[in-house]
Amino acid sequence: MARILVVDDQPDALLAARAALVDAGHDCVLAADGERALELLAGGGFDVVVLDPAMPLHDGWPVLAAASAVPVVVVSSSAGVDRPGLVARLPKPFAAVDLVAAVTAALAP
Repeated sequence: MARILVVDDQPDALLAARAALVDAGHDCVLAADGERALELLAGGGFDVVVLDPAMPLHDGWPVLAAASAVPVVVVSSSAGVDRPGLVARLPKPFAAVDLVAAVTAALAP
């Protein structure tokens, strides 16, 4: 079981990601904005971050930078996201099976 931080400003996306990842046996922590995600990341203990960087108010780009030691799966309708540690970019809306596969790949040694 991995501890996953899911960051998205859309409640439906948060709930869908949590449902898929919990069904796959993972522990999920949810953040609805970048500010809360940064607070949670500061505490450490996450194995993967699932992130939509395009959020109003507090976007996810600082979160992407702060998660430099953690594999990141970006879920977004935007293109052009790239950085070391980025293991996958899924289109939004995502299929649960694709999200679980991306997180599984992120957890692989």
